[in-house]
Amino acid sequence: MSSLKFNYAKGTEADFLRHTADMEQIAWARASELSEGDGRGNRIIDINNGSGLAFTVAPDRGLDIVEASFCGIPLAFRAPAGHVNPGRALHNGLSWLRSWSGGLLTSCGLRHVGPPEDDENPLDPHRGLHGRISAQSSSDTFIHRGWENGHYAIKVGGTLREAMMFGENLRIGREITTALGDNSIHIEDTVRNIGSNHEFIQMLYHCNFGYPFIAQDSRLEAPPHKITPRDESTVPGLGSWHIMSKPESGVKEQCFLHELPSDEYGWASISLSSPFTGVKLMLSYDSSTLPRLMQWKLMENGRYVLGLEPTNTTVSGRAKDISNGIAPRLEAGESIRFRVRLSFELI
Repeated sequence: MSSLKFNYAKGTEADFLRHTADMEQIAWARASELSEGDGRGNRIIDINNGSGLAFTVAPDRGLDIVEASFCGIPLAFRAPAGHVNPGRALHNGLSWLRSWSGGLLTSCGLRHVGPPEDDENPLDPHRGLHGRISAQSSSDTFIHRGWENGHYAIKVGGTLREAMMFGENLRIGREITTALGDNSIHIEDTVRNIGSNHEFIQMLYHCNFGYPFIAQDSRLEAPPHKITPRDESTVPGLGSWHIMSKPESGVKEQCFLHELPSDEYGWASISLSSPFTGVKLMLSYDSSTLPRLMQWKLMENGRYVLGLEPTNTTVSGRAKDISNGIAPRLEAGESIRFRVRLSFELI
């Protein structure tokens, strides 16, 4: 529990039945549709877990998480494009950035993660930044609310597809879960290859944090581990990878690839503490299928953001990861599961 004011969240189902006629009084999930701007027509699901955590899921943008707050404190970085309808999304070069809303979680993949690249495959000659999955719309979309294992849980999810005639035929089943008294967001994805040929799966969970949660002296903490700067220009920042500075003009982005150790359950974790807001994040992921974490640090005026991105890639692109034996191969009929957890508390 994050604060004494949420002690009621420790109550049992019987406690709440004595005091309320409907659990929507305490915690809720509400589906609606955007009615203006470039996001007009997008479905959204607003979730409030009743103990401080609130966030918005966008079924028409990869079932990703956009707005998010904890105890009323904004957590996520928002990109300038805002909510954008998937029909406006482009997939060549860097056009992904024109429809990227930022937000707490953007899914990247399923076949390509990293910078744009070209090859001789006539079915897929131009791969844009970070792939296509975040611009896909969910089918079989659901909201489930109810008591599970002593907690009042809220679960949303659905099915996304990345597919083309004569090409790949991939499905991803996503479930996002939170609960009253558990200020965590649990994301579980199952990617299935229902095509006739093998596929190489690339996946990255682009978690984006912004002001006021990210501010000067916000700090990352992790066990000792291997850290690799993305390029030579990033090397000077290696000694301060974990400390956020104040925003300045002309600052360039820095990216560091982390290989964090796993705990006894096979999960790797990194924490982020914000003295400015008194909020702490613990980001954890199943390292059996997400063995790396890319950190994106940009301390620039007007573009002040920290990205923490569990991934099964090196963020170097599909072609390079396949040639280096890094991209996992999924045979026809096979599936792979990815799990990520974001937990918040007051400090």
